Amino acid sequence: MNYYEHTYIASQSLNNKDLGDLNKKIEELIKKNSGKIEKKEDWGLRQLAYPIKNFKKGYYINLYFSGEPIIVQELEKIERIEPNILRFLTMKIKKIPEESSELMQKEEVK
Repeated sequence: MNYYEHTYIASQSLNNKDLGDLNKKIEELIKKNSGKIEKKEDWGLRQLAYPIKNFKKGYYINLYFSGEPIIVQELEKIERIEPNILRFLTMKIKKIPEESSELMQKEEVK
């Protein structure tokens, strides 16, 4: 079993219901392929470094999950054709970090 960090950017044009449905779809895909979501961080609506598909902002979601490599293939196949996902990145990691990411720590301080 491997550990992965997966971050994706969803379109800023999504309302809360559509964004929730998209998140649920991705989480169900991981679970359907015998994966387990270990940790989820919602980084919120953030400015993009450069425009992507004419969007200047996007909703950032970061997931840590465990599972087999087939999950990554299925996940990225779906995300390539999903029009509301602007970018995504999956990295294999050695262990799930126990502390929150720097972005989440800054939010907790505020």
